[in-house]
Amino acid sequence: MKSALLPENYLSDPKKLLKQQRKNLRRTPPCNSEDQSISSLEDQHTNRSLTSEFVARANKSLREFSAPTTANIHTGPEVNVGDNGFELKPALITMVQANQFCGKAHEDASAHLQHFLEICSTFTVKGVTRDATLLRPFPFSLLGKAKQWFYANKDRNTTWDRCSTEFLAKFFPTGKTNALCGKISTFQQQHDESFPEAWERFQDYITECPHHGMEDWLLMQTFYHGLSTSTYETMDAAARGAFLSLNLQDATSLVEKMASNQSWNEERTQPRKRGGVHQLKEIDMLAAKMDLIMKKLEERNSEKREVMHVSDSLMTCEECGSFGHSGKNCPELQEDVNYLNNNNNYHPQ
Repeated sequence: MKSALLPENYLSDPKKLLKQQRKNLRRTPPCNSEDQSISSLEDQHTNRSLTSEFVARANKSLREFSAPTTANIHTGPEVNVGDNGFELKPALITMVQANQFCGKAHEDASAHLQHFLEICSTFTVKGVTRDATLLRPFPFSLLGKAKQWFYANKDRNTTWDRCSTEFLAKFFPTGKTNALCGKISTFQQQHDESFPEAWERFQDYITECPHHGMEDWLLMQTFYHGLSTSTYETMDAAARGAFLSLNLQDATSLVEKMASNQSWNEERTQPRKRGGVHQLKEIDMLAAKMDLIMKKLEERNSEKREVMHVSDSLMTCEECGSFGHSGKNCPELQEDVNYLNNNNNYHPQ
């Protein structure tokens, strides 16, 4: 049989291992008396704190173990403000709290940061770093789930750059970015949408996703190819042949001029369009009212028919005494009338 593989640190003679340990013990320098006294004092202090903690835990009731304490309540971050004092003014807190971010799906995290940075750019504190002036008022701009996230990660987000990056990664996820980029890349002008409205909607898509990663020339091509046939023919005519032959600066200025001119013309004709829209709405409202009136009339007629049917079923015949018909409609009376008519028409030869 082959011998089993042994580890590298295997020693066949255990005496050698004991000798090596003795040599290591001899080489360690002896500790000073001062060091020993300091270490003994530290051990005593640790033992006392542990003993008091154990005593406090032993004296707690079961209800106290399950009750919340203030030690578990998170507060704002501990920011180093240096030697100078940094006091948040009530006016600043009010301005920050006027636009709070809750972390809901329809909220825009980048727009919230933009608004917050605009407020914080209105003041400066000498001797205080930028991280301190931004991190201290930032929790006042959050609410709900977003505030809970900030307090849960306050020990990690010690700088504003890291905090803002983590904030956008949390509340502006990749799925939302891909959806907004998809809106930009698949832009199409609607059939009832004017050129200024289409340009404004395309710019709104870009504003909602500033980190789209698309270059300006690609954005201009995407907008041009997404226009309707009549619109980009007009743009080619305005560019004297081909819109794509222009450079980026000339193409952008041409689009902005066309959008501003057409929007001005639309504002002049807007009252007429509004009157037509109101007229159509009034016609639709009248048609809806007529339908409602006709429906109520039909319901009343059906109710009258039901009442007549019920009254006929409760009627008693005077001739035969049965229910369900009157004396005029009695079947026995009709038989007698038919018999008499037949006899009157009989003429013997």
